[in-house]
Amino acid sequence: MNFKEFWSRYKGEIGKLLTTRIALAVFSIVCISPLLVMDMQNNASTVNTILILASIAVFAFYYFLIHSQLWNVGAKNKISADGGRMKLCPLAGLYMGLLASAPSFILNILNIVTYFYKDYAGYKSVHQITAILEVIWDAPAVGLVTALGGSPFGYLAASVLPALFAGIAYFLGTKEFKLFGTKAQ
Repeated sequence: MNFKEFWSRYKGEIGKLLTTRIALAVFSIVCISPLLVMDMQNNASTVNTILILASIAVFAFYYFLIHSQLWNVGAKNKISADGGRMKLCPLAGLYMGLLASAPSFILNILNIVTYFYKDYAGYKSVHQITAILEVIWDAPAVGLVTALGGSPFGYLAASVLPALFAGIAYFLGTKEFKLFGTKAQ
């Protein structure tokens, strides 16, 4: 299947993944914003631990949302493949996840590049803007960035993990193996 066929078949699912991503970013901001504005001088380790735990919880919730969506797509595609109406691509979920994570990857690259060049003339302002956009778009990874001492590489988890989650969920759907709930009838 070429990209044009793939896009026409799965653009709705990719759009749903992006919508889920935006909703998760808002949810993450609501969860972590009180911790980001707290006075962390006396209890920084406690706040950092809570941020890390919140990130883990948000990623677990995100996996549940992606799993429920892409498992169904994988199961439907398996039925179509068994009926001879299509050829099954076990990596379709991963590809959908990567396409839905494309805005995050682009923002990650911009943030990492401006992070390393922020000491040069003009890049400090650009880095401040990309850092703010990164915190908003990849809010689920703020705890991981905190654990890595503020390194912008922690935000890559917010790009890579959803793509992996999508790939795993789709693959499990093609095998009709459910992690949550009972097997579909």
